[in-house]
Amino acid sequence: MHQPSPQSASSRSSRAGRTARRLAALLVTIQAACWAPQAMADARLTYGLSGPDGNKSVKHFSIARFFVRIDDPADTGNYLLYQAGKFFPLFSVDTSKKTWTRLTPPVKARLGPLPPAQKTPPKDGGKSVAHDHASQKSASEMPAGQMQSGTLVASETAATSTRTLPLEPGLKASKKTDKVAGIDCRIVHELVDNEPVIEHCMANSARLGITDRELITLSRLFKMAREKDYDWMAIGTRDEEFVSIRSRDLGNNRVMELTSVDTTPLPAGYLRVPKHYKEVELKTPAAE
Repeated sequence: MHQPSPQSASSRSSRAGRTARRLAALLVTIQAACWAPQAMADARLTYGLSGPDGNKSVKHFSIARFFVRIDDPADTGNYLLYQAGKFFPLFSVDTSKKTWTRLTPPVKARLGPLPPAQKTPPKDGGKSVAHDHASQKSASEMPAGQMQSGTLVASETAATSTRTLPLEPGLKASKKTDKVAGIDCRIVHELVDNEPVIEHCMANSARLGITDRELITLSRLFKMAREKDYDWMAIGTRDEEFVSIRSRDLGNNRVMELTSVDTTPLPAGYLRVPKHYKEVELKTPAAE
C-alpha cells in the first residue's frame, strides 16, 4: 500500500490550520456585526437656547419611554416632569421645599364607550407607538417639500419674541442637509401664511441613537411646550418620526440647538416625584 509521505501530511495539516483560522476570523466578524450597539432605552438630550440680546440658557431633557424630566442648570432647586401619554400630565417639583404641583388639570377616566357624538380620532392617527426599534429612515431620505406638518411645537414666548407660533404650522422640507452636534439633519422651514418664519434642522431616532419611543416622547414634549407658551422653538413632525435638533427664528435670530446626546442609563427613580414630597395645589388667578 502507498503510504503518504510525512511532508504531504504536514502540508495538509498546515492547510487545515489556515482554514480553521479563516473560519475563526469570519466568526468573530459576524459576531461583532451582530453585537453592534443598539439604540438605548434612556436618553438625556441637552439643548442650548440663545437670542439676539445675548441671553443664553440650557435645558436638559432626560427621557425614558413615556416620561421626561426637564432640568435647567440655572434653577437647580426645581424641575418639571411630563408624561407623554395617559392624559399627558405635567408636574413641577420643588426640591428645596420637597413639594410638587400638578400644572395640568386632572382628568377623570370615563368607564365604557363614548357616545358617537363625543368620539374623536386617535392622537396618533391610529398608528401604534409601542415599538422601541430605531427607525432606519435617515434625514437624507425625507422627500423635499413633502414633510407633514407638526402637531406639537415648542415655543415659549421669550422677551425677544414678537410672535406667537401656531400649534399646527406648515412644514416644508428642503433638499439641504446639515450637521448639528455631529448629527446629520434635514433643513425644514416652518411656514406662517406661506412665509418661512423658523428654520429647523430635523433628525430621526436612528440619527440620534435613541429609540422610537423616546423620540415620540420628545416630540410630544415639544408640543406641550408650545401649548404652554414656553420659549422653545423645537418641533416634531405629525407622524412623530422627526424632531428639530436646531431651530432658528428668521425674524430675531433666536436659536435652540442640540449640543449633546447621552444614553447612559438614568438613576433609579430619577423620573419620579419622591414619595415623601407633599402636593401643593396650583394657585389660579383670582376672578375679577
